[in-house]
Amino acid sequence: MKQLYKKKKRAYDVLKAKQFCGLAKANPVAFWKRYYKRAEGVNGITSEAFRDGFQHLLQPPAASATIGAVTGAAIQAQVDALPTPQRAQM
Repeated sequence: MKQLYKKKKRAYDVLKAKQFCGLAKANPVAFWKRYYKRAEGVNGITSEAFRDGFQHLLQPPAASATIGAVTGAAIQAQVDALPTPQRAQM
């Protein structure tokens, strides 16, 4: 049954590809309109929100949020400021 499904799906995909190529030869304007046509908000996300989300991800983080801003000296200063336990005398 799974092989039949794959075979039918492949046949359908080939048919759609042939129709798309035929449209390119018969009516190039309609072909390019269909080629560039994108469904807006298919998943509930508009193209603007999608673009803005990726721009937000690609922006560099603020200076205070960067890991590189913390140096070894700063960490050592924090460790030195911690109270040290008194050693028991033996």
